[in-house]
Amino acid sequence: FFVFVKKQVRPPQRRREEKKKKNQGSRNMEQRPTPSSVSNENKKRRGGKSEEDLQYEARLESIGTEIKSLSIKRVQTARSRSQVVLYQIDVKTGHAEWATFKRFNAFYEFHKKIAKDLKKCGLPKFPPRHSKILTDHFERSFIEKRRADLHEYMQSLLKIPGMANQEHMLKFLGVE
Repeated sequence: FFVFVKKQVRPPQRRREEKKKKNQGSRNMEQRPTPSSVSNENKKRRGGKSEEDLQYEARLESIGTEIKSLSIKRVQTARSRSQVVLYQIDVKTGHAEWATFKRFNAFYEFHKKIAKDLKKCGLPKFPPRHSKILTDHFERSFIEKRRADLHEYMQSLLKIPGMANQEHMLKFLGVE
């Protein structure tokens, strides 16, 4: 039993229009002045900051402020296709408060990203991973120990200067 799917083909006129739009977009990118072409007068007006620094500051301004505090006090088990454990992260900035739920694997992936980008920052040790064959991941004592370890890990990260407004941290916590 075979199912044949008719492939949608765009007419040649539409393909040309899409290609034309794409080329116009790349031309617009080329016409923008590069940071090195900015005059010394403009640099003085900006306080000697690079274009990247200014973009970063503008992004922080739009967010409000940096992360003031975060805590992991609650754990929730959920059932999707299988049972999972979600850790509730309560986040506070100067302007807002919210909660986000993350699985342990999301914390692990986040740690790998920041470890790759911030090798020299003296990152805290990530809580150990345990085999599901040897450890019951839904046992109350195991979940509570892991929650406490993740809470300590995130608190240690926040103590690192500049981490409270670091890009990976903000994305992980749902700011951006």
